[in-house]
Amino acid sequence: MTAMEQGGTGMAGARRLRQPAARPTWLPPGSIAFCLRSWAAVMLALGAAFWLQIDSPASAGVTVMILSQPLRGQILSKALYRMAGTLAGAAVAIGLVAAFGQDRIMFLGGVALWLGLCVVLGTLARDFRAYGALLAGYTVAIIGIGCIDRPEDVFTVAIFRVSAIMIGIVSIAIVNDVTGSPTAWHRLAAGLRRGAAEVGQIAHDAVNGRATPDDGAWLDLAARIMALTSQVSFARTELADSALRMTGARSAMVAMLDMISCSRAIGGVLPAGAVRPAILAAVRRRFGDGTPFADEDAARQALNDLLHAAPADAPPTPAEAYLIERTMALLSYGRWVRDGIRTLEEGRAAPRVARDVRIARQQDPVLALLNGARVMTGFAAAALICVLGGLPGTTTTLLQVATILTLSITTFDTRAFGIGALVGVPLSTVCAMVLDTRVLPYGSGLPFLALMLAPVIFAGCLLLIHPRLMPVGLNFGVFFFIVLGLDNVHNYDPTQFVDRNLHYMLSAVILFFALTLAPPSARRRRFRIASAVATTLRRQFIGRGDIASPALISRQYDRLLQARTWTGHLPRKPATLRVFDRIVSLGDLNGALARARRHLARAAAIPAVAGQVARTQAMLRALHGPDAAGRLLDQAAHLLAAAGHLPPADRETLLGAVSGLFGAARLLDRNARALRHYGILPPPEAAP
Repeated sequence: MTAMEQGGTGMAGARRLRQPAARPTWLPPGSIAFCLRSWAAVMLALGAAFWLQIDSPASAGVTVMILSQPLRGQILSKALYRMAGTLAGAAVAIGLVAAFGQDRIMFLGGVALWLGLCVVLGTLARDFRAYGALLAGYTVAIIGIGCIDRPEDVFTVAIFRVSAIMIGIVSIAIVNDVTGSPTAWHRLAAGLRRGAAEVGQIAHDAVNGRATPDDGAWLDLAARIMALTSQVSFARTELADSALRMTGARSAMVAMLDMISCSRAIGGVLPAGAVRPAILAAVRRRFGDGTPFADEDAARQALNDLLHAAPADAPPTPAEAYLIERTMALLSYGRWVRDGIRTLEEGRAAPRVARDVRIARQQDPVLALLNGARVMTGFAAAALICVLGGLPGTTTTLLQVATILTLSITTFDTRAFGIGALVGVPLSTVCAMVLDTRVLPYGSGLPFLALMLAPVIFAGCLLLIHPRLMPVGLNFGVFFFIVLGLDNVHNYDPTQFVDRNLHYMLSAVILFFALTLAPPSARRRRFRIASAVATTLRRQFIGRGDIASPALISRQYDRLLQARTWTGHLPRKPATLRVFDRIVSLGDLNGALARARRHLARAAAIPAVAGQVARTQAMLRALHGPDAAGRLLDQAAHLLAAAGHLPPADRETLLGAVSGLFGAARLLDRNARALRHYGILPPPEAAP
């Protein structure tokens, strides 16, 4: 599958980068049901924890609030990684306590290193895999630091923590199964169908020369398609035959990204006037309403008809071949989309589904290392404050700092998370104090407790589903049960309550400063994206880059969307927007070269053109100088002339190479100055 070819998203699209999102409603559809399910799961978990007499039964309620998600697949996926992270963290905690139980400096140093490692892994991972990695980090703090004064109890504490988490997981799973919570795979299927309809309409408009969405809309559509990878991850836990169904979903997603690329390419070549009216009319007749071909033979026959639409004395030019190939690719990818969605919905493999398709993401190892260093520094600073303070019970402060700092460090807006801690923790403390001193002493029994906790749980859930208030909701919902400190024998002494929770307030203050000082730089993140694009392009110019594939196009779109995100956090200056446009255009050039190389590698097996293809491949490995675009166009014309005498399947392969060369030539010409200025395209004397 191909990559983007239309150069640049344009200044108009870039100016839309920071438009405010639509204002979310406080009660979106399903929010009341979500609150009720969460409340029922919390009470079931607390009831089971009290009945089993486990130590710190409030941990079961904390687990439910952490796992609370609107979709069943989200809950199951998060529960799976929470269990795995807890077991890994518990094992490491027991090992550290066993090795350094009598040496606090070595023990805290080991905890800091483990936290840093887990944050590095969590930064590189996505979705709840990242959460599992982070959980493995701070579980060591919860178990190990909690036993720093009594190392002999570490195994018992680990068993009770794992038990509480298991109770919370089972409780929320039971409630969601009984109440029939919405499934992630149905939402995934609906998202794919919406995306397919939008992509199909855009393709139809592009081929027929009608106005297509502006550049901001292209990016928004690509972002919605890429966002479905999270739904794929969630839906995998809901279905017994998830491997086959999710393969179909990924295949449809990549095909839709390719359709966006084809539509952008067609929209870029038609206004140039390089296509004769007769060929343009033939292309539009063959495209029709955009219905995919039934089989490969029909597609090859249609391609052959289009290539012979021009008079015999005036065969198609490279620009016209480019339009023909891109239009036929649209129809082919439409079939990939249709069959992929059918496979997801029916659970049976459709004829055209990519078995080995992989959605790749752009990783930032530098950011991962920086996040790990920040967590280790913040934890070390908190440990120093706690040690120098000399207050009893400061291990509680250190434990909470390690937990929230680890959870929040991988978010872009760490300042918002710091404010969430500064607001959410005091808010949860106030609510817990009111309940602990003014409400709970005047009643007894689980039904009374359930009624009194309902308003707090509902408030926490509503904050969690509100995007801007999510950090406050997470700190409020989780810390409430920690601060309340429900136990098998509960103490209602207000003095002890205040003494116990002063340390949580101190942790909130430390977290605020740790998360708001020296926040991540959007400019440096975007620079690393640009560097990755330049490095990939340099590899293409020496013949070592990746050929066109699902991994390449998905990674390319992920880079583009990350660059858009970081650009949206920068001042809206013309230079900022021009840099973003250049990132897009150079990424498109990489995609065009990758597509040309893929088709040339296949054409090398055709005896009739093997020598000519070999010369073209050698030229691609030595692109340099100001005439590189012209040489690519000449080579595309020679290959196109040779394609007329080949069988249909071989002609299709060679036409793909011609299309890739033409697209690369256009983008080389457009970016010639930038390529030379940044040293991406080697000068003649440096070329091999």
